[in-house]
Amino acid sequence: MKLIYNGGNRKLSRVVKRANEILLSSFYFIEIEKYLQQNYDEDRSSVFLRELRSLDREVDVKGFWNPIGSRFLRAKDDYILINTAHLSKSHRTLLAQLIGEYLLILDQQEQLSRIIPLNDGANLPANFGSIAKNFM
Repeated sequence: MKLIYNGGNRKLSRVVKRANEILLSSFYFIEIEKYLQQNYDEDRSSVFLRELRSLDREVDVKGFWNPIGSRFLRAKDDYILINTAHLSKSHRTLLAQLIGEYLLILDQQEQLSRIIPLNDGANLPANFGSIAKNFM
């Protein structure tokens, strides 16, 4: 699991670097496992976590400048677009949103959603991003 950013925005570069460190961290997966076990049964949690670890995909992060655009961050088919004109958010908030969008891109073929629906009211991508905030 890896995010790739080759642009010149330093803040975005730092956040992507930290997101990669977190995505490779065993501590992050321990926290995800705790969250899943609190909210779902043990079998579904372990299958979901095993499937998440097996998804090894690189996703590009692309910055663009649009000071009048309303959307700050959005996931496309195989990359994440970030409007660098609106990077006034904290590193932690940006990190959480980036990891949440990354999870949605990983689940495009719905390997994870078949186990636990990602947007069933609990909004797993946002919760996984919030877990990452603790590591910033």
